[in-house]
Amino acid sequence: MNAPAPPRAHSALPQAARTLAVLLLLSGVTHLAQLAVYQHEANVLGAAGFGAVYLVIGIAVLRRWPGALHLAAVLPAIGGLLGTYRFFFLHTNPFSVWHVALDLVIVPLAVILLARRRAKPACVGDPAA
Repeated sequence: MNAPAPPRAHSALPQAARTLAVLLLLSGVTHLAQLAVYQHEANVLGAAGFGAVYLVIGIAVLRRWPGALHLAAVLPAIGGLLGTYRFFFLHTNPFSVWHVALDLVIVPLAVILLARRRAKPACVGDPAA
């Protein structure tokens, strides 16, 4: 009897992509946690909205949805800029510092993953292609 073939290397989600997804999910949860800590002002609701979007993007990265890496690069970049504005002009709080720090890791990591994907030739059946 033949043993089943081991999975192909490209079938597993790369460690960098898993890290990206975990950071997005962590950011999403902590964005939403602000609702329990602060009053429901417009800037807190806006941040929570970004958190909900980050949760969806994190899941999308894990499931290799088309466009997930593009969203992971663009939306946290926008969120980081808005978080910096929020910290300096609207609501000085540790959540903003934490989220901007996460965005400073998330955005470059997403860009690196996009660049790697474009640099390697696509394998037949590769869901990341």
